[in-house]
Amino acid sequence: MLLIIYKRGSDKLDKKIVLFFVFFFLFLILFITLVFVNENKNMGKLKLEYPDISKEAYAYRKTNLKIWAVNLIVSFLIPFLILTTGLSSKIKIFAEHRANNRFYIILIYLVLYILIDFVLTLPIGYYSGFVVKHRFGLSNQSIGRWAEVVFKGFGLNLVLSLLFIWFPFYLIYKSPNRWWLYLGLISIPVYFFSSFISPMYIDPLFNKYTALEDKELERDIEGLLEKAKVGNAKIYQVDKSTDTKEMNAYMTGVLKSKRIVLWDTTIENLEREEVVAITAHEIGHYVKGHIWKSIILGGISTILLLFLVDKTALWMLRGSNGDFGFRYLYDIACLPLLIFVLNFYMFFASPFVSTYSRQLEWQADKFELELARNKEATASSLIKLHEGSLALPRPSNIYKIWYYSHPSCEERVKFALNYEYENKLP
Repeated sequence: MLLIIYKRGSDKLDKKIVLFFVFFFLFLILFITLVFVNENKNMGKLKLEYPDISKEAYAYRKTNLKIWAVNLIVSFLIPFLILTTGLSSKIKIFAEHRANNRFYIILIYLVLYILIDFVLTLPIGYYSGFVVKHRFGLSNQSIGRWAEVVFKGFGLNLVLSLLFIWFPFYLIYKSPNRWWLYLGLISIPVYFFSSFISPMYIDPLFNKYTALEDKELERDIEGLLEKAKVGNAKIYQVDKSTDTKEMNAYMTGVLKSKRIVLWDTTIENLEREEVVAITAHEIGHYVKGHIWKSIILGGISTILLLFLVDKTALWMLRGSNGDFGFRYLYDIACLPLLIFVLNFYMFFASPFVSTYSRQLEWQADKFELELARNKEATASSLIKLHEGSLALPRPSNIYKIWYYSHPSCEERVKFALNYEYENKLP
């Protein structure tokens, strides 16, 4: 890989661009090594502190770390190779030979790019999503069901990409100095629209959503909703047992689309009080306005992110001296460059995003305890959820800072058991 960078850089690429790629990939390798070292140290400590943790849980963690490392490298390597080998410009030329209209050229390019990315990442997805899950007894999927979910996802991604990805390039062409601002502002209503539409029309494409069969549980949840003054919210169970043995629950949607969804595995494997506690946590996210905050902050963050992408991609384009096969940001062949730079900033933004997410989870945990008023059920449900997923009580500090969207199970259980109730709801 570094040899490719050197050979390409020895032609026209500015040395600063070459050094950027070299040092970044070296940093990735160093970062992955650091995570592995710290994770192994953490697992050594856990074996002493929690002697009852199964060998399977440690083996599963080690396997997932390897998958994480491969996925991290591949997320940068695919756009890098498509860009620096000249494949991107060749795909564009191929599209130009089959269409004269700029819009159709973009569509043809997108189909080929997405197909290449899908084919290259499919083996990793199969290994992590099917082979490993079955090896550790966490999956109920048949190979046919796995293929159905994967190809539905691919088809949906392709359709959405063809419908919308042309628009950023149109904005870049029309407003090269302000496209990042306009696109960031537009993202806010897009995030809202997605939050409204996805629960009703996208999610049911993959699983069957039905009314809650346990009517007593339904009444308990309706009592929580009334107590929390949420208003009307639909309550569903989803047949996730078709796919997995793991458990989960969530509250999603906005306005009339808001709904509570319980995985059938959660209902089957937890006591009613534990399911109620988990549901109270999800209601907490809604009452605390986390969905709306995520929409607004997501839009603001998108503006900043796209601004950085714009400046960095332009710097790299100028330093490429045409070696990539294009010279303008609005050229569709620039897509892998934009993806690489976007992934670059998202990678370094991950600690901030994860820290913010953990703060929201702490708020929802506190709300759960105040609303459900059952510390023991909260603690036991957390333990069962993690044990059911073969998750360890905590990760290493570096992995937690970079990737953990929730506080560790260890932290949350201690918080629940030691929590002192307030006099009123938060």
